[in-house]
Amino acid sequence: MVMVGVHVIGALAGVALGIGAVYLVRMIIEGVRRDRRIPPEEVVPGLQRDDWERLEAMMDSEDAAERLESFAVLERYGREDADAREDVVAMTCAYLRKPFPHPSEDDEELEIRRAAQGLLTRHFRWPAGEARPFEFWEIEELNLKDAVLVEPDFADTVLEDVNLQDSLIVRGDFRRTRFLSYVNFDRACFTGDTDFRGASFPAHATFAAAMFSGTTTFADAEFDQDADFTGARVEHPDAAHSWPSGWRAWATSPVAQARLIPVTSDARPPDPGQNQEVTG
Repeated sequence: MVMVGVHVIGALAGVALGIGAVYLVRMIIEGVRRDRRIPPEEVVPGLQRDDWERLEAMMDSEDAAERLESFAVLERYGREDADAREDVVAMTCAYLRKPFPHPSEDDEELEIRRAAQGLLTRHFRWPAGEARPFEFWEIEELNLKDAVLVEPDFADTVLEDVNLQDSLIVRGDFRRTRFLSYVNFDRACFTGDTDFRGASFPAHATFAAAMFSGTTTFADAEFDQDADFTGARVEHPDAAHSWPSGWRAWATSPVAQARLIPVTSDARPPDPGQNQEVTG
């Protein structure tokens, strides 16, 4: 009986040791697995990279519906993560800088571009005198150089470091827009009516060699520094334009293309071939 008890105890001890060994091996394996796992701080950026790559693929898709959906996804990322907003705006601007003929019969692409424009203007709108809107995004730069903007609604927006050089702006609405810093409209082409009424330019603004093809108004616009309209042209000088103080349209006849020259200048504007090249 005693011998049986000894064997039973020995067997139980062996089982216990066996189980302990199994657990020990499992702990070692789990430890190795944990060492091989990507640290949490590296997982999130990896997922973000995948997200951006997927978005870029959506924006380049031949499927118009997928391209349109990409901006809804972009906007959601921007709303959920303030640190992603600069990238969201940069990707949106990059899309608007893609070549797009205007006028165009591609209604699907026009809808997509309007959605992209709406993403920008919706989050830059902050009417003067009102509390900061919850949806307002503070962005350091808006690079729309070479962009094609169709009926952009920038009314009551607040814009920082804006570059619209060489852009095409169709019926642009910039009423009461506050340009907080330098703004570049050099060689921009404004078609249709363009409205800058009540806009404010606290820093240098340049419209050198811009083309105004429709009725343009700068009524009540404020320029804290001198604006540069050197070489800017006006296609319909007899229209009801309103130019910034200090500038006037000069043309040889009411039907000829005019050029903007300083009000103090009584001389003919220089020959276009003698203009210095505008760089930037």
